[in-house]
Amino acid sequence: MALDSTYLAEFKVNLLSLSAEEMFARYIAPDTCRGLVDIDQAELRGQIADHFEITPECVLIVGSAKLGFTLRHKMAKSPDELPRPPFSEFSDSSDVDIAIVSDRLFDDIWKASFRFWHTSGYANAGAYWPSGKSFREYFFRGWMRPDHLPAEGGFRYRSDWFDFFRRLTSARAAGDYKISAGLYREAYFLEAYQTIAINQCREAAA
Repeated sequence: MALDSTYLAEFKVNLLSLSAEEMFARYIAPDTCRGLVDIDQAELRGQIADHFEITPECVLIVGSAKLGFTLRHKMAKSPDELPRPPFSEFSDSSDVDIAIVSDRLFDDIWKASFRFWHTSGYANAGAYWPSGKSFREYFFRGWMRPDHLPAEGGFRYRSDWFDFFRRLTSARAAGDYKISAGLYREAYFLEAYQTIAINQCREAAA
């Protein structure tokens, strides 16, 4: 579905007059999606919630699937694509980004990651967990990027995570779109991350 030009124009006006927190409450917190349409969003969220044994309220669709356009500049995914500036429309090449908010799940992976770091020899051989530094940088912000979890040494969380979302994508739970997800410990950190993106978008639009 083509992006509503009136909606986009209103967003840009509000972007320059409302606070980032007000923009989050108005455009990102509600259940309505402007990009991902003709999909049973409640069913998608329910499948994810059931898998991780959390409530559907802990699963949010974010990014361009939510707004209908991207807030941040996006690098090209392949040589055949062009970079996407802010306000680029949700398209056939877009991912459906999911934010999962669960302190229980976050803490489970946190503890497992610490045990892995403490027992695997990573502390004495940094190359064993090449993305460990990036993992800690995101961890400080209250969220985890699963692609920065350990990929070796019998650490199962990364492979289990991506296997699940690949199956969900293959089952066309979001139609033809790839489904990706990040994990936040609390709603506070999700809102903080989103408001940073809103402020960056405001700077680009000014």
